[in-house]
Amino acid sequence: MDSQKLSARKSKLSQGGDGGVQMLLRGDISLTSGSVNPQHAIWQDEQLFVGLKIIIIESGELLCRFPQQAERHIKGPALCAVWSQDLAHASQCLLPGADLNYTAVNISTHSLSQHLCADSINTLTAGMQLDLSANPGMRIQATPKCLSGLRAQLFTNPLQGVARQLYMTGKALEIVAHTLDSLVSEDITLQQSTLRLSSCDIARLHDVKNLLAEHIDSPPSIRDLSAKVGLNTRKLTAGFRRLFNQSIYGYLQTLRLETA
Repeated sequence: MDSQKLSARKSKLSQGGDGGVQMLLRGDISLTSGSVNPQHAIWQDEQLFVGLKIIIIESGELLCRFPQQAERHIKGPALCAVWSQDLAHASQCLLPGADLNYTAVNISTHSLSQHLCADSINTLTAGMQLDLSANPGMRIQATPKCLSGLRAQLFTNPLQGVARQLYMTGKALEIVAHTLDSLVSEDITLQQSTLRLSSCDIARLHDVKNLLAEHIDSPPSIRDLSAKVGLNTRKLTAGFRRLFNQSIYGYLQTLRLETA
């Protein structure tokens, strides 16, 4: 990939910042990370990316306006997911008083369909409470623990050339994975409210945790875990989150960070 393709265009969110890391990883996947120090509260219009845009805000505040939706106030740390299936515009206003540190990933619907199965695409649209013809929308949630400090990792990455591009692509897809995991959390929370765990269920969930720790480099699938410990997949996933306050995927990522 030539140098022109490695330099992504600056978005309005990155104007006035430190330049940061800006890479067009593929034709339809880009990653931007930087810092902005707004001096005045000025509204700016921006054309929305067609597909999924994920913004991790580590610090700072801003206001957002989407078509036919109420104004939203976002204060870091926060995870924002914007899903748009047509050309549309939104407005944002960066609030002065603190640096806005952020990392953003854009991934097109085409790339999502390449990397995700149909069930995962359905999970995304359901998690965003949208259908494919809906107006653009945004979900705001707490940033998963495993994505905290991500911007520091990007800035201290010593790799260059193709190795750097592969590393950044992996980070972009990691952000997408954690966002998808976060988007379904509300549905799982609803399941948890009706879920009853017996003492045997709790013991089996602890067995799951031990199995994951023992096989961290090649963890068993959800289906394999379900068969090994004798829990159906619904009770396994919802029960694990309820008992340990973390998804199975999130727990694996935390384990890997701790053992790195």
